[in-house]
Amino acid sequence: MFPMTTWVRRLLIANIVLVFVVPPNTDLYRLFWFDPSALAVLRRPWTLVTYMFLHAGMMHLLFNMIGLFFFGPRLESRLGSRGFLLLYFVSGLGGAVFSLLFAREAAVVGASGAVFGVLLGFAMFWPRERIYIWGVLPVQAWLLATLLVLGSLYAGMNPSAGSNTAHFAHLGGLAFGFSFLKWWDWRKGSAKRAFQK
Repeated sequence: MFPMTTWVRRLLIANIVLVFVVPPNTDLYRLFWFDPSALAVLRRPWTLVTYMFLHAGMMHLLFNMIGLFFFGPRLESRLGSRGFLLLYFVSGLGGAVFSLLFAREAAVVGASGAVFGVLLGFAMFWPRERIYIWGVLPVQAWLLATLLVLGSLYAGMNPSAGSNTAHFAHLGGLAFGFSFLKWWDWRKGSAKRAFQK
């Protein structure tokens, strides 16, 4: 297991603490969730960020924090704290944007978009790394990321298959995370090319 890093630890603590400070289905909770209707975004722009720290319950929180715990530290070590935080929040913002564009019918909560961006980053840098689902089933990181993309796409296009899960938030996290990482690589390559000149 990779050693815990500063910002992964802080994000884990923030998410866990906030599930108790802002319990689900309270007035305070509704003040900070993301309502993907255009008018609500204009009235409450802070929810583009705050929704990432709310969860619908303990299982929702648990699955997101497991993803962040296992994939985050190695990625933060690779990108640095600034790069990792940018990836996390850009991916989370992507979840809000995709919900706004494609799924305006329900409020959105959770770190899933941000965590999907982190998972994608892990799969891009270490595609052959084995991930053990439920601790026993080995799946390479690239395959796990692909299955999550396809599953979210299918469920997003077939609302009856996805219950009340915000699948477009997952897809937004993946899309924005991918775009950010490509930009990050290009920027690093650009600096290297400038140095070589």
